[in-house]
Amino acid sequence: MHLRRPLITGLFGLGLLVTGLLAPATSFAASAPTTTATTTACTDGHWPLSVQGRPTALHAGGPAGDYLWHDAGGWHLRVTHASSTRRTFTGRITASAPMTVTPFRLETGDSITLSADKLTITYKFYNYGHVDGLDFKTACAHRVTFSGSMSGVRLPTSRIWIGYHNRHPLQNPFVIIRVS
Repeated sequence: MHLRRPLITGLFGLGLLVTGLLAPATSFAASAPTTTATTTACTDGHWPLSVQGRPTALHAGGPAGDYLWHDAGGWHLRVTHASSTRRTFTGRITASAPMTVTPFRLETGDSITLSADKLTITYKFYNYGHVDGLDFKTACAHRVTFSGSMSGVRLPTSRIWIGYHNRHPLQNPFVIIRVS
């Protein structure tokens, strides 16, 4: 009987110690939804500085390719080339959160499709040297993936201009990740 009491007292003390150690973890886990709620209230900002601002190389009849940037109005994609002969630009944009899309100066035959889950935009622009494109916004996406082609051939990275400083991605397709 004398051995049982210290054993029971020891187990009870150990139980209190374990409960005390677990309590902060439980409190931390309970606060996680608050952090998540704050994250879901994000805006379309906080993308890398390198994607901000309209590429300075973009103008009607400019070098053939895709021009991409972000600003206070969301994301923008434009295409053009340096002649009046028809060039077909196609591409795909995917995001980790739903998107909305608005056409920009489309011509007959051009198309933009937003998938049913709103995570993918596909486009096809018949361009005659003017500027065609689209504008889109993401609902707190953490990443956006782009791929583009011209006349059925994947664009070389030197034909993709990103942001005000006309940066080129390292590959096509490429991913842009939101910075925190």
